[in-house]
Amino acid sequence: MKLVFMHGWSFDHSFWAPLLAVLGPCDALCLDHGYTGAAQLEALPDEDFIAIGHSAGVLWFLNRELPHCRGMIAFNGFARFSQSEDFAPGIPRRVLTRMQTKLHEAPASVVTPFRQQFTPFLPCPATLDGKALEQGLAELIDADGRPNARNRGETLLAVQGSHDPLVSSALHEASFATNRRLTLEGGHLLPQTAPQACADLIHDALRDWA
Repeated sequence: MKLVFMHGWSFDHSFWAPLLAVLGPCDALCLDHGYTGAAQLEALPDEDFIAIGHSAGVLWFLNRELPHCRGMIAFNGFARFSQSEDFAPGIPRRVLTRMQTKLHEAPASVVTPFRQQFTPFLPCPATLDGKALEQGLAELIDADGRPNARNRGETLLAVQGSHDPLVSSALHEASFATNRRLTLEGGHLLPQTAPQACADLIHDALRDWA
């Protein structure tokens, strides 16, 4: 079955390289938002697939109709990111709108400190598409994928890092209360720091959902 990958905010399709290296032969499609100047690729296949998202890539999947999606794996993800009256664990909107303002002026001044929260630090590329980054951040602020997450039930596996500096346990649990959840040792970049453990979960999903 096809595996469709979507990276998180400020990254690109190359984020998945360590995971793909240990995953072995597979039918993989790595989508790309075009944040780092790569060609934008967001078209979903017209055949059954398993969605594999990281961070904001999870919310991107959950904010769309996915008639061909047989299951979803959410690495360091969330079904809503911004705080609201019924979602206290989210990130305060004032923090995100401040990022929006700075992003418009100098994208690297926002992307670099954002990435510096995580280990390993993946340096900000020289080429950044400010417009694409602004669009992605706007979706992080406004999107709410909780209804779709609830509807997926056991066909959504949410994987949390044990010491993720961005996605708290409360945010993880509030996002995926009705889904399968587990924790791996690591921070916010599990596909980079624990690629074999992530690959094992994907192989299990292929067996269960194919």
